[in-house]
Amino acid sequence: MGVAPPPRLESSAQSPLRNPVFVRSGTSLADVEPVPLPHLALPSRPPLAAAPDSDAAVQLAAVSNGAPAAAGQFERARRFLGRHPALWMLLAPGSIAVSAVALLHATAAQRPPSSGRAVPAPSQVVQPSTAASTDASAAQLAKLEARPPESLNARELALLADAHTEALRASAKALRAKLEANPALGKDPALQSELMRLAEDTRTSADALSAMAALEAPLGADLLYEVWTRTPVRTDATDLARALVYSADVRPKASPALAVALDLRLAESCQQYKLILPKALKDGDRRSAHLLAKLNAKRGCGPKKSDDCYACVREPGDELKATINAVKSRRPPDFGAR
Repeated sequence: MGVAPPPRLESSAQSPLRNPVFVRSGTSLADVEPVPLPHLALPSRPPLAAAPDSDAAVQLAAVSNGAPAAAGQFERARRFLGRHPALWMLLAPGSIAVSAVALLHATAAQRPPSSGRAVPAPSQVVQPSTAASTDASAAQLAKLEARPPESLNARELALLADAHTEALRASAKALRAKLEANPALGKDPALQSELMRLAEDTRTSADALSAMAALEAPLGADLLYEVWTRTPVRTDATDLARALVYSADVRPKASPALAVALDLRLAESCQQYKLILPKALKDGDRRSAHLLAKLNAKRGCGPKKSDDCYACVREPGDELKATINAVKSRRPPDFGAR
């Protein structure tokens, strides 16, 4: 019984290459032609006409743009967006918005001002004159001054008080400027009395004391000392007067008589007082009398306050007494009742 020999296999070198054959049943999805998607029209544009796939459309685009290269790029972009309608729908609104914003900016830059008048700068705005309001206020104050005080209400009385204060301050400042410009005017007794009056008022004391400090020697220092010592009550005016009279530019202008009083007020020990006695005997006036009189006390020092504090000034027994009598005989400058 004979068996048929197997078919002869050709070697890969002798047999030609053949493509494999696949046998399948049914129909594959790849064999079905995809359904073409319709062209979508933007809401703000009319629907696109027939697809300009013809050469005439391409040539028309190239002619309208003026450059064949630009026409080719436009055609490739159109075909790409035609194959991807979803991408075109996403990009179109953004492109339109950007174009609209650019158009608005360009229009605003070229638009002329809405009003023909130029808006003046803040520095060019003319402020209303205050002369009218000042005159009105002066007239109002004059009417209030003419009325009896009991007919005024609290607000009107306060307005009058403020007006008086401002007038006093303005007068004091004007007098100060006048004396600083010409210190020799301080020799006028009437002006000296005016300065003393202004120094007693808390509203004008600072200007009055500053004016005194500017006067010629020895008048300015004498006036300041008078303000400082004429009252036992300590005030802002007395503190300022003391500071001014001891200041570096006023203290050297003090008279010899006032210099004795200033030295006695600064002395603390018995030896310091003893050094001042010869000057007081020669130049001192009544302003130093009570400062020397306290040296007669023989008690007040030591642990029990029973020791003599100023024994050294009484060693020559008649020196202190003679000095006190000498200063009492000399009158100080007179600036009004003490």
